Amino acid sequence: MKLTFLGQGFIADTDTAVGTLIEKFFSENVYHTFTGITAFASEAGVYGLSNCLATSISIQNLYLIVGIDQEGTPKDALEEILKLNINSYIFYQKEAPIFHPKIYLFEGDIKTSVIIGSSNLTGRGLFNNVESSTLIEFDKDDAEGLEFLKSMKDYYTTLFDFSDPNLFKITAETIQKFVDLKVVPTKRVWLNKQGKKKIEGVPKDGFDIPPRKVGSLPPSFRKKHKAAEMADTAGEEIFAVSDNQYLAQDLTEVWKSNKLTERDLNIPSGTNTNATGSMSFSKGTYEDIDQRHYFRDNVFNSLEWKNNTRKGSEHLLKATADFTIRINGEYKGKYSLTLTHNPKTDIETYKQNNTMTGISWGDAKNVIKNRVLLGKSLTLYKDNSSDDEFTIEIQ
Repeated sequence: MKLTFLGQGFIADTDTAVGTLIEKFFSENVYHTFTGITAFASEAGVYGLSNCLATSISIQNLYLIVGIDQEGTPKDALEEILKLNINSYIFYQKEAPIFHPKIYLFEGDIKTSVIIGSSNLTGRGLFNNVESSTLIEFDKDDAEGLEFLKSMKDYYTTLFDFSDPNLFKITAETIQKFVDLKVVPTKRVWLNKQGKKKIEGVPKDGFDIPPRKVGSLPPSFRKKHKAAEMADTAGEEIFAVSDNQYLAQDLTEVWKSNKLTERDLNIPSGTNTNATGSMSFSKGTYEDIDQRHYFRDNVFNSLEWKNNTRKGSEHLLKATADFTIRINGEYKGKYSLTLTHNPKTDIETYKQNNTMTGISWGDAKNVIKNRVLLGKSLTLYKDNSSDDEFTIEIQ
C-alpha cells in the first residue's frame, strides 16, 4: 500500500491538487468504477467531472453522493449532476450534525486508488483552496490495502449500497423539493454566501497582510456560458472588431439590471439636471442578494481596492477593472472603468438596505449615453479566466 500526501493552495502549483489527480485517474485505462462522496459540490466542480467522464476510456460505473448542509451546494450544481445521467444521490438529515466526508474512490481489476481529505467537489476545493488530502494506492493482492478498503466500506455500508434512508435520488423533482424547503440555495444566494470578507481601508499600526499567489482552475473546470456557447454553436468567432474578431470568453453572469433609466445611462432628464457619470448597482433582477455587500465582497472581491484620495471622501474605496461592452451583440470596445464602494454602515443609505457600490462610466459614457438603450437590460458577466475583467451586455 502506497501513501502520498496531496497538498494544494498553499503554493500556486497545482501538480498535487486533488483535481489534478482526479483528471489523471479518469484518463488512465486502469479503473472501471468511480465513487465520489462529498460534503459540497459546485457547478464548476461537477462540470470538470463531466469533462473527465467524457474523456475516460475505461470507467463504466459511476456513483456520486453529495451533501447539501449549510447551503453549501447550490441548485445549479445539482442540475449539472443530473445532466451526467449517473447513479447520484443527495444525503440529507434534519439533525444538527452535517454531512462532511470527501472521498474519491477509483477501483480497477488490478489497482485501487482512493483520495481522502478536505477537498469538496468544487472548483476551488479541487484546485485553489488550501487543502490537505492523502492518496492511498494498492494492488489487488495487497492485504493491508484490501483491509483498509473493507473497513471504509463497512463503516459507510448504507452509502456504498445506496440503502440509507437519508439518501435521495437526484431528480428534477428532488432538487426542487429541497429548493422549496430552502435547504438548497439558488445560484445567486449561494454566490452571496461564498465571498470572503475583504479588509477595507488602510492597515493600521503597521499591521499588514501581504498578497499571496494562488493557482488557477484548468480550462476543463471552467464552464462556458452564454457568449462562449454561442461562439461554439456558430463554429466561429462571432463579434466583429473592425477587421479583427472578438473572441467570446468564458463568462459567468453575476448581475442583471431592471429596465435601464435615464439616470443609469447618464441622460439628463431635464434642462436643469446634470448626468452623474455613474450607475449604482441595485438588486436589479437579483432579488435574493444583499446589495450592500454583494458587489464589493462577491462580484468585485478580487480587485485591488484603495481609499479615495480626494479630501473629504477618504472613506470611499476605489478599484479599477476592464469592461468589455457589447450592445445588442455588437462589440463596442474595452474600457478601464472605476468602481466606488462606500463601506460605512452607520449611514441611512446602509440602514435602508440600499446599494453601496457603483460604476463610473468614464470614457464609455459616449457609448452608454444613448436614448435607444432606455428600457433595455444590462447584464454583467465575470470573466472566469481573469480577476479584473468583466463584460457588459446591453440588449
